[in-house]
Amino acid sequence: MKHERTYIFKNTVSRNLNEPAKVIFSSPGEMEIGAAVEFGGSGQGLNPEEMFVAAINSCLMNTFFYFTQKFKIDILSYNSQASGQLEKQSDGFRFTNVEVKAKVQLLEEKFAEKVQEAGQLAEKYCLVSKSVACSVNYQLEIEIKGK
Repeated sequence: MKHERTYIFKNTVSRNLNEPAKVIFSSPGEMEIGAAVEFGGSGQGLNPEEMFVAAINSCLMNTFFYFTQKFKIDILSYNSQASGQLEKQSDGFRFTNVEVKAKVQLLEEKFAEKVQEAGQLAEKYCLVSKSVACSVNYQLEIEIKGK
């Protein structure tokens, strides 16, 4: 697969009177959005803070799977929990840290070392986490099925 040097990703955000705001992506479509409760929102729909943390979490997962597929390793399951720390600073709120804790399950222990390597490569090459100003910590726990 040949990669281009530049890609453009677009979305549209809109809100009409007495209706929830929404973001429209080229794929899969549209999603309801709103402000976080902490910032006066109703808590309905996705908020930018959740989407920011989810973008990092999902990019790390996608990058991890890119490398495990390259290594020809089957992952039985992958689950990750992400949390982002938002702090008020002199110039306003900003994320200072995002922690992602992933747990993967394998059939065979012989692949554990390569899976750990895939995790390190995901942390190094995830384009979203490389693009943000805050620190991103990715921890990978490996479980062997039946152990």
